[in-house]
Amino acid sequence: MKIDLLLVEDDPVWRKMLARFLDNEPDLRVIQAVGTKEEAVAYCANNKVDVVLMDINLTGNNLDGIEATLELNLMKSPAKVIALTSLDREDVIIDTYTAGAVHYISKSDFRKIPETIRSVFHTVSPQEILVKDYIRLKEAEQYNKLTLAEREIVALSEEGIGRTQMIDKLGKSEGTLKNQISHILRKFKAKSLKEVIRTVKSRGLGSRESDR
Repeated sequence: MKIDLLLVEDDPVWRKMLARFLDNEPDLRVIQAVGTKEEAVAYCANNKVDVVLMDINLTGNNLDGIEATLELNLMKSPAKVIALTSLDREDVIIDTYTAGAVHYISKSDFRKIPETIRSVFHTVSPQEILVKDYIRLKEAEQYNKLTLAEREIVALSEEGIGRTQMIDKLGKSEGTLKNQISHILRKFKAKSLKEVIRTVKSRGLGSRESDR
């Protein structure tokens, strides 16, 4: 049984070389190689992928590989993401794991990639367990910005319940609910409750991406 790989890399020369290098491994198979975050997300949404090798910088210095990793995580893709980059900045590494990557490899260490793929695919490493726990903590950190009453509002909104139904369910006046929602939006610098939910589920990464 081969491990099916999606390679996400904007440099066509490096993409071709790495795909050839990985395809020489008897148990690895590059089933697709793409150059943008949109192509990566779309491919994983419609195809079975075991492991994604994700370049962090797909467009200039936008770190859109982190955004693509986050999108895959939010859509609950079963594919495990290994980040590939030449960057070693601490904030980039932290954001990469916060987005849901399970491993991080420097491109200069590309010879380690095959064994890392096997390890990530066949086992759940202590590192992966720690990353999942870290992600839960980062999401909880976002919820902690809210009061208990505000969390109820966000939870109902996430269920698709509108303001009129919220008034009935929570026993609040329209004015009180409107004020509480305004407080929530200000805390997250958001324009809607949908945007707040996105930020919470993104562990705060969404707001940082908008600042880049």
